Amino acid sequence: MKKKTCILALVLLSITVMAGCTTKEEHISIQKLENKTYHFEAYKQEIETRDTEKAKEVLKNADWHEFVWDKDIPKADFIFYFNDDKSEGAIPVYYAWVNKDEHVIELTRDQHKKHVQLNRKESTPILKLLNEW
Repeated sequence: MKKKTCILALVLLSITVMAGCTTKEEHISIQKLENKTYHFEAYKQEIETRDTEKAKEVLKNADWHEFVWDKDIPKADFIFYFNDDKSEGAIPVYYAWVNKDEHVIELTRDQHKKHVQLNRKESTPILKLLNEW
């Protein structure tokens, strides 16, 4: 009887540990444009690891192009960055324009020197992080 109780306790402990490993502390800061001003939208601490990894993978593999900033371009809908992401030496800041009708996103980074327009599939993980999906 003690063996069964011990095994049951170990199984429950394993399940608890595994469930706790699906999230990790990821820090993302998001500012949303409202009425011509940016408002601090979110500082998320616990985000599903797979969701953040998908978004980071999309951003890493995106076909970024050199970009010349035009002052007539409207302000971005969102500004966001992953506080823990120092893979490039500095934390990259992303400016995002959301086309809600088509569920696609357009981004600049590196002080607007790089630009990419993502398709619907690539946009989905980022829109989920921004709570726009």
